[in-house]
Amino acid sequence: MAEKAMANQLGSQKFGIKESTIESIHDAFKERKIDCEQLIQRHLYRIKKYNFSLKRGAPLNAFVALNPNAVRQAKALDRHFKQSNKLIGPLHCIPIAVKDNIDTVDTPSTSGSLALLGSQPISNAFLVNQLRAAGGIIIGKAAMDELASGGEGISGRSGRIGNAYDPNQNSGGSSGGSAVAVSANFAVLGIGTDNSGSVRVPAVFNGVYAIRPSTGLISHSGILPRGNLDGVAGVMARSIPDLALGLAAIANRSDPDDDLTKSAPRTDSYVNNLKNAALDGRRIGVIRSVAGNEVFDATDKTSMAIFNQVKARLERKGASLVDINLPLFDSNRADNMAGEVEDIDQYLGSFVSTRRSLQDICLSGRTRLGEKACIGYMESIAPKYSDRYYSALKTFEKNKNYLEGLMREDGIDALLMPLSSWQPPSYYDDMYRTATTESPVASNSGLPAIALIAGWTSATPAMPIGFELIGFQYGEGDLIGLAQAYSSGLPGRPLPELNPGNNDFPFEDICVQGINYFITQTGWHSYKQFLKDANGQNIEPAAYQRFFEQQTQKFAQANQQSVQACE
Repeated sequence: MAEKAMANQLGSQKFGIKESTIESIHDAFKERKIDCEQLIQRHLYRIKKYNFSLKRGAPLNAFVALNPNAVRQAKALDRHFKQSNKLIGPLHCIPIAVKDNIDTVDTPSTSGSLALLGSQPISNAFLVNQLRAAGGIIIGKAAMDELASGGEGISGRSGRIGNAYDPNQNSGGSSGGSAVAVSANFAVLGIGTDNSGSVRVPAVFNGVYAIRPSTGLISHSGILPRGNLDGVAGVMARSIPDLALGLAAIANRSDPDDDLTKSAPRTDSYVNNLKNAALDGRRIGVIRSVAGNEVFDATDKTSMAIFNQVKARLERKGASLVDINLPLFDSNRADNMAGEVEDIDQYLGSFVSTRRSLQDICLSGRTRLGEKACIGYMESIAPKYSDRYYSALKTFEKNKNYLEGLMREDGIDALLMPLSSWQPPSYYDDMYRTATTESPVASNSGLPAIALIAGWTSATPAMPIGFELIGFQYGEGDLIGLAQAYSSGLPGRPLPELNPGNNDFPFEDICVQGINYFITQTGWHSYKQFLKDANGQNIEPAAYQRFFEQQTQKFAQANQQSVQACE
């Protein structure tokens, strides 16, 4: 289908999807500027046009699969709206990118692993049902670091993810695809999972907001259980109000099949927190060190200049800042994955998965780690309900009590710390340079954290630098209010400079099934070329760009006719 014909099919151009918000989309529906089917078609078209582009270097490659039922689901929402003149819920027709380790019945769940290719869940994750009940449409499954392990967007399932601002740079991880999709305007909301910063870091690396909720607020059901003791699903968005709506949709009720969620307080809206947002009179504790680890590098003038911008903005809005050290915080994460083997085995046994157990994955010959390293890792994990398992839980509880005690004693409303040592996205010599891994304050306490943008580099392209605010347990609403007050009045973010591909192959002419075929084939060949027997090595952007161009040419030659006919 030619671009002009596609534009005609998408209808009126009165509404632009770039930087659209949930409110602006819903207003456009009510004013009949666009309907749900057109909105979803436009997002799919944009993905096809820019996701595989090699114009700036390596591709963004943000998805492992697009939802083949998205347009059909959009048509159903249009029928509902036409008949009732009412939106079905607060996320009516909002395109959402969901991380590949979260189950959906529309597409397989591979958790970024070639070993799980073809594993098709028979039911949605609990949070996906919540998103759909609110009217959301899963536009696609987002790419991720393999088995949610890593921070650089590399997997055997789909290859390499590129940063939305510079596709040759680090997307962050392990929820990199969700962050890139939101930043590139491929989706309005992104859902990821976070143990050691896997929602927060990729969000700020790609210039968007994110929230890691309190451990236990969001259901684990239907998510590959890598580290359920400290892991939690989180939300990414381009605005704080959208972030609040996304979080409310997945946090509004407990899951009867997940005991951790049963005691958490519930709300179906954070509207009051947004309306009453203010920093005046609030007290922010700036974390300077954690268990002896210095969070700030005072000798780095560029980094300190970025922090001083944040500090000045907070103070102009009426907040007071106080330095705080956390000498008694326990940063040990040796057993945060305790119980993982049993949990994964139970998960894989809940549907007809291509693998029966974690050991089966390790022995598949299709992992990035390799068989020996994978088995060694598996054998190092503490068993469920072992002494080490309970010791990890005690560490989290002790840290939570320690932090909340200090905050109450000093009248502190939230704690502030950098997310990447006040540095822009980069392939650091040490991937654990990010503050969330060196000083895992939110992760090792189960407290909520919201990721914000501190500033932008002066380089071209401008790259984002982020920080986080950490609050009291189940204090997500208060954090949302603080974040809204901080971000209110900021100029719009610099937009990623996306360009169509530099080859003549029009991916926008290919149907969703054909796109998914291309992603799978390219991922398989990238695994064989770059990752098989590579012992966890990375993929160099320039090499991946050359590889991807070759794969595109092969796809064009061999498959264009057949995939065009699949709709």
